[in-house]
Amino acid sequence: MDGWQRAFPGTREQVGQARRFVRACLPHHPDAELVASELATNAVEHTRTGEPGGIFTVLVRLRADGTAYLAIEDQGGSAVFGVRTPGREGGRGLHLVAALTLSWGVKGDAASRTVWAELPAPLP
Repeated sequence: MDGWQRAFPGTREQVGQARRFVRACLPHHPDAELVASELATNAVEHTRTGEPGGIFTVLVRLRADGTAYLAIEDQGGSAVFGVRTPGREGGRGLHLVAALTLSWGVKGDAASRTVWAELPAPLP
């Protein structure tokens, strides 16, 4: 299993850098970049990661069967991650993540949280 990890400052501008990092690690998984963008944006906007001096870490693993694991580690906070009720402003990102992945979830607590997703193997 191949794996990569990189930390980014917790700013909106760095979400684009995280997307490019994931694209370089998983060039045959076109949805990985979008999933990373949604998860990193949530970390910057809804956790202490977005405060001055905050960081988020991107972890990427490519498995032998072609599936991929992608995770964003943030610095925690009071936000509760989950899919919001349709019709509310915002909250569409995790619906998108759910549609593009085999599974996704959240682990951790207010001190540190990891939001992860498993991506299917690319089509031949």
